[in-house]
Amino acid sequence: MRALRFEKTGSLDNLSLVEIDKPCLAPGEALVRVRAAGINGSDAAAVLGTLPFVTTPRTPGRDFSGEVVEALDNKGATLQEWIGAEVWGTGSERGFTSDGTFAEFVKVPVMALSRMPKTLVHTRAASMTLPWLCAWITVDKLANIKKGDNVIIIGARGGIGSAAAQLCKDRGARIFGTYSSLANVRPPSYVTPIELTSGTAIREAIAKEGLQNKIDVLLDCAGYETPFNDALFTMTPVGTGRVVVMAAHAKDGLFPINMRTFYTKALTMKGMKSSMLDSSEIKEFLDELSSKIDSGAFEGPMEVKLVHLDDIDAVRAAFQEVLTRSAHVRPVIIA
Repeated sequence: MRALRFEKTGSLDNLSLVEIDKPCLAPGEALVRVRAAGINGSDAAAVLGTLPFVTTPRTPGRDFSGEVVEALDNKGATLQEWIGAEVWGTGSERGFTSDGTFAEFVKVPVMALSRMPKTLVHTRAASMTLPWLCAWITVDKLANIKKGDNVIIIGARGGIGSAAAQLCKDRGARIFGTYSSLANVRPPSYVTPIELTSGTAIREAIAKEGLQNKIDVLLDCAGYETPFNDALFTMTPVGTGRVVVMAAHAKDGLFPINMRTFYTKALTMKGMKSSMLDSSEIKEFLDELSSKIDSGAFEGPMEVKLVHLDDIDAVRAAFQEVLTRSAHVRPVIIA
């Protein structure tokens, strides 16, 4: 089969299109014909060597949507009920320490199979699984957002930020979202937008709403020091404030934090790792997400950018776009 592959890390030029054997299944595994696979920042980071736990040689890719062509039960017999099923998936260590989805086929544990939303086509489905998984981990597992919480989302326009906003709305929180610019942007009605026109734009906007020292949760989906420290200033000082971080824009991963603000407000900070859940937990979430998308409770992306597996130059350019966040439409690889 055709697959994208890198033998060593350090440069996107190490990514190439090769012919490799189709995965062989063990009992309890399924083979999925990949119809679409979304490109995420962690995919680019894996190739560049930013993530120290990635092993090589490796086929990258974590998101997928496709059709089951083979499925075996724990005794090695065919599971006919899964053959031909349209499924989607993401997460775990796929693309890091086991081969990922930027290929014609990928193997998946049968217990992790999740049927994709009936209302989405493969390209749209494959573009949203990891961002939504990250958002769900952030909102539910780490921040424990509940009805009545005041929440700031730094980077509300991105894949994770926009998904987190929908989840916060579903939980009954009040949402403030930051945008680098509001030109040509239409934030959803349930998000109060904050345009980052200055280093104090967040605190000024929150004070205007009468909520200084009343922000319960900060979700940083961008990783820049200025808005992060500005938002810290607005948070509750009573020991219940929660901060969740999932990005660091600087190449070395460092930026200054105003620790005096942090400790005098008795805040708690957690980091979001997208591979922290096991396959059964990811399946449970994807099944719920699929149902809510089909019911209209949640919305998927309106558009995606298609990149063909065979066009290695376009693939590398798409990786670079994701890495530099120079586009707001998620690229999706199709075979």
